[in-house]
Amino acid sequence: MIFRTCENLTLPKAEESFFSDLLVVGGGCSGLAAISAAADFGIENSLLLEKEESLGGRLGKSTEEISGLFAKTLQPKELLSHFSLFLENYGVAHQEGVEVEEIYVVHSQGEASAYRYLLKGKTKKGERFFISKALVLAVGAFTPEENAAVSVLIEEEKKTGSPRLFLTGQSLAPTQSIAEAVQSGGAVGRMVGEMLLKEKYKQGF
Repeated sequence: MIFRTCENLTLPKAEESFFSDLLVVGGGCSGLAAISAAADFGIENSLLLEKEESLGGRLGKSTEEISGLFAKTLQPKELLSHFSLFLENYGVAHQEGVEVEEIYVVHSQGEASAYRYLLKGKTKKGERFFISKALVLAVGAFTPEENAAVSVLIEEEKKTGSPRLFLTGQSLAPTQSIAEAVQSGGAVGRMVGEMLLKEKYKQGF
């Protein structure tokens, strides 16, 4: 992925774009936990992107027993079924087969000022653009170049006083276990959910 900043955002055509309050990139255990926690907070306009053709990441492949999250120990596929049911019941939007190629942190005026992130993704049907107010990256370990670039963006975000770019799971710590990644994603999802709800109430909605 390429990470960039730009001063102004020209909104792509509506038919090529998806607008959301929260965008989570990565449909593995931490991404699923993040968007589920935000939905539980009442965030309805959210979207989960996954580059593979199915959600789950390690949950669909690992045999690692997961303890400490629930009253009983779970198998990864059991936890995946739990998340899938949650997304279905809450009506959380998700798209598979989307490879995010470029991420822009945008500082805009006017129509686009409410949106901070523009992502360009590649799908079987061509390019798609995803525009969001808050962004959670749960994509697994970064390359050294990606890690350096995203670190710069996070520092720039902190200077704004209202950072909206968050890392979770293996994006944050590559050695995290499934249980740790789920806990990390849940914590980020709750934090972003609370932030977005506070903004919504301030705007009088």
